[in-house]
Amino acid sequence: MPTFQSPVDSTTLFFRSYIPSTSSSPYNPSPDTPPSPRNQPLTLVFLHGWPMSSRMFDQLIVPLVETHRFPVVAPDRRGFGLSDWNTPSSNEITFDTFVSDLVSLLTQHLTLGEFVFVAASMGSIESVLAHAVSPTIRAHCRGFVWLGPNMPNNTTSQNTSAIWTALLNGFRSPNGKDFIAQQVPSIFRNDLQSPEDRVGERTLQFFERLVCQADPIALERTAILCQRPMEEELTRLRAFAAGNEGKLTKVMILHGGEDTGMPFELSAKVVHDLLPWSTLKVYERAGHGEFSVRQSG
Repeated sequence: MPTFQSPVDSTTLFFRSYIPSTSSSPYNPSPDTPPSPRNQPLTLVFLHGWPMSSRMFDQLIVPLVETHRFPVVAPDRRGFGLSDWNTPSSNEITFDTFVSDLVSLLTQHLTLGEFVFVAASMGSIESVLAHAVSPTIRAHCRGFVWLGPNMPNNTTSQNTSAIWTALLNGFRSPNGKDFIAQQVPSIFRNDLQSPEDRVGERTLQFFERLVCQADPIALERTAILCQRPMEEELTRLRAFAAGNEGKLTKVMILHGGEDTGMPFELSAKVVHDLLPWSTLKVYERAGHGEFSVRQSG
């Protein structure tokens, strides 16, 4: 099992690393599939959202690795998936801790060439901060794909504050696991989909298990950390992209038009206004689950 120790407190952290096969032909290849993985210039670095793990990207990672021949790296954030939350000697865990973990993985434990961040929800924040603090990451990152970015948060919004309060109270309740099961369908806005396009019951149960796998303290504390504002970090990213050091940094933003957990007007719209050169795509009947291929139409 691929793991590494956090440079912050030696917590054991898990990551997935996939290299396309060199001995078999791709299954159902697309016209733009390179003839060999060696011809693929980019690695995709997937950063999962709260409160799931890297397994939330299964439907995307398999065809991207096996059909389109992209190498993929997908870590589990501390406290989620197969990563530990802390050690007995850990100090207070902050967002900087998450960023230090990510930078260590990408710059010390792996040798990556050029890569693109594919980040969902709070993973978008991590990608911006890692890019801001690490010269190595800036030198190799060629772009960002943000899925339902949880940034920049307007912490004065009563609507957003009420959503987080309801979630935390639900997780803490005696029927917290039932609460999770009730909330998962809303991620995909199944209530707005036709019967043939709804996420199926077994798939919903899969995502429910991912949430239940999270450490309960990590679940709550990370939810609180997710509410930090991001205007400063986005301004730094915009300044870098404007100067660009002779290289092109692309940004694509995908957001669900019916995302009630992270409303479009408070997140993706603000990001796009700050980064007007970015590409924005809004899926009208989608929620926070843009990573589901069912929401791609």
